[in-house]
Amino acid sequence: MQDINTCPICGSTQLYTLLRTRDYHYTQEEFPLKRCQECSLTMTTPRPEDNDLARYYNSPEYLSHNARPTTLFALAYRLARHFTIRNKEKLLRKYQQQGTLLDFGCGTGDFLRHAQQCGWQTYGVEPSEHARAIAASQLKNVYATIDLVPLKSCSAITLWHVLEHVPDLQRTLTELANRLTSGGTIFVAVPNIESADSLYYGPTWAGLDVPRHLWHFNRKSMERLLQQHALKLVRTIPMKLDAYYVSLLSEKYRHNNRLNIPGYVRAMRRALMSNRTARTTGEYSSLIYVATK
Repeated sequence: MQDINTCPICGSTQLYTLLRTRDYHYTQEEFPLKRCQECSLTMTTPRPEDNDLARYYNSPEYLSHNARPTTLFALAYRLARHFTIRNKEKLLRKYQQQGTLLDFGCGTGDFLRHAQQCGWQTYGVEPSEHARAIAASQLKNVYATIDLVPLKSCSAITLWHVLEHVPDLQRTLTELANRLTSGGTIFVAVPNIESADSLYYGPTWAGLDVPRHLWHFNRKSMERLLQQHALKLVRTIPMKLDAYYVSLLSEKYRHNNRLNIPGYVRAMRRALMSNRTARTTGEYSSLIYVATK
C-alpha cells in the first residue's frame, strides 16, 4: 500500500479523514478517504501500489471492460451506455467539427466505434489488456499507454469516467493538454462527491468505487486542476442517468449485496430526488466538464 500525504493538485499536506468505505464490488477491503483542506480534492489513501491496481479490475462484473452483459445490472448498464454514446458524440460536435479524436480510457471501444461511424478519425488509450483486445479487434489505433500514440495533436479529447482512475493526475493532464490543438476541446466526465445521492449514501455510495477510484472530485477541485493546465472551463453538463444506476448499486451495497423490489423503488426515488435537488444546486451525480485550450 502507498500513502498519499500531499495533495496532487495544490500541494497541501493538510489532509483529514473524510470517511471510511470498502471495495463492495470485489474484495471487501476497507479504504479510508482523505480530503484536502485547501482545494477539497478527496483521495483514496492508503491505496494499492500502482503495479497492483490491475487485479482490482479482474472481476467479470467490472462492466466497462467486458463486452457481453451477464446480469440484469450489466444489461441495464449496456442499454444506458448505448443511449449515452450517441449523446456524447452529439456533444462533441457542438464544440468541434469531425476531426481527430483521442478517447483516453476507451474500454472496449464502444464510443470510439460510434465516433468513427460519425466521421471522426479515432485513437484510443486503454491500459486493460482484456478491454484493449476487444477494442482493437474492431478498431485501429488503440494503444496501451498515451506514450505509444503516434499523434502529435488532436481537436478533441474525451475521458468518460476515467480521470478518477489514473494514478498520476498531473502527468496525465499534462500529456493530454500538450496533444490538444489550440482551440481544441477536452471533455472530462467524473462522479461528483458533492451530489445529493453521494451525501445520502455516504460510505456505500457506489460512485466511490474504491480502490479503483483513486480521486473523488467536486467542482472546486476539478476546476482548479483544469486551470493548472491552461484549460478554460466553458460548460459543466449533468449526467442525469448516472444517479439511477449509482443509486441501484448503492442500495445493493447498503444491503449486503442484495437488491429486492423495495430496494429498486428506494433507488429510483433517491435518484429522482438527487436530480431534482441538483436543478437548484448544480450538484448532479456525475458531471461532464467541457474545457478548451
